[in-house]
Amino acid sequence: MMAVRLYTIPAFLLLACTCCNPGEDTGDSSGLTSGKSVRIRGMLEQGAGKKVMLEEMGARELIPVDTVICDDAGCFEITFSPGEVAFYALRQDGPGYITLLIEPGESVEISGTYGKAHPYEIKGSRGSALLQELASEHKKTLDALAEISRMNRDLVSSPDYAKIKPRLDRQFDSLTADFTDYSLRFIHQHSGSLAILVALYNLYGQGIPVFSPDQHMDVYRYVDSALMSRYSGFEAVELLHAQIMEADRRLFQEKPFQKLRDGEIAPDFVSSQPNGEEMALSDLRGNYVLLSFWAGWSKLSRDENAYLKQAHNLYGEKPFRILQVSLDNEKETWIRAIEEDGLVWHHVSELKRWESAVAGLYHLEKIPSNVLIDPTGRIIAVDLFGNRLIERLNAIFDS
Repeated sequence: MMAVRLYTIPAFLLLACTCCNPGEDTGDSSGLTSGKSVRIRGMLEQGAGKKVMLEEMGARELIPVDTVICDDAGCFEITFSPGEVAFYALRQDGPGYITLLIEPGESVEISGTYGKAHPYEIKGSRGSALLQELASEHKKTLDALAEISRMNRDLVSSPDYAKIKPRLDRQFDSLTADFTDYSLRFIHQHSGSLAILVALYNLYGQGIPVFSPDQHMDVYRYVDSALMSRYSGFEAVELLHAQIMEADRRLFQEKPFQKLRDGEIAPDFVSSQPNGEEMALSDLRGNYVLLSFWAGWSKLSRDENAYLKQAHNLYGEKPFRILQVSLDNEKETWIRAIEEDGLVWHHVSELKRWESAVAGLYHLEKIPSNVLIDPTGRIIAVDLFGNRLIERLNAIFDS
């Protein structure tokens, strides 16, 4: 299902561009940091006279941006004016490239050697620096896996191979498990960056994804919710969202009455608060959390808010938090309802009504709806309305 691949291991080497005087101005740089132009500078090892190409990485194709020739010292500089944040491939002739994630107005400097001992470094582009960090960890893992594969080939004819192979298999599984854990931490720590798309689509080898949709659909859903709240117009994000929606449609056809059940881990997500800042459900981990779905236009939701206020008044000073997810599509309606009802707790919304990624994540069919989550992140009850909610909270905090 998930066929988009935005990343490959860089194969050419870049060295410090001291001969290019990267700290000095080499021309009119007005607008590079305050405007929309982008400047990329670096130096290729033995790159004198060689071509360097920059291509924008679309979800389905590479789009040429510029081609330059390195000077006698191997230094190059590319200046262009992007319309919005995008992924780029920087490469020589031949396979492999360095993946960049560039915002308009950035001035990017690339130095170092891409390799196991001396990874390249990037300054002036936070997204590209994140990709460099991810690429470095990815390469370390791939190198270690390649060594295990080499040992396996060399020892396959050994009389002790039957004893050796399980040990090699355990080492392989341990390495992939460690990198999967690293990638998951990377995604959660940088949920506001498009760099997490690369972490989501990384491979251990041809046809071996770090995150398989069959086994890690919760990770795909988390990335979908995180990026749709900020980059809903970005092509690769829209494509991922469409794939998630199609998966949900098929899942509903196969299991139309599937619901989240007690004891399951509540799916994590990221969405936008009224002030524009992002918030994740996992930010409230360690508390009992009432995850409440509502909308300012829904009278039933507005009526239920009275019981949420009662719950907050009773247990707001306990390890109890309320996170309301609005299915409004107009911010004014959402904010007015919060103010009119006096809802003094956490609020998020994608302002997409039923097209919200979180609505699909929790299989919503109606509002109001709610999920009560324990401090470990597990669901302990669903759709506790009115006095039933108060009674359940009484049982938790008064026992």
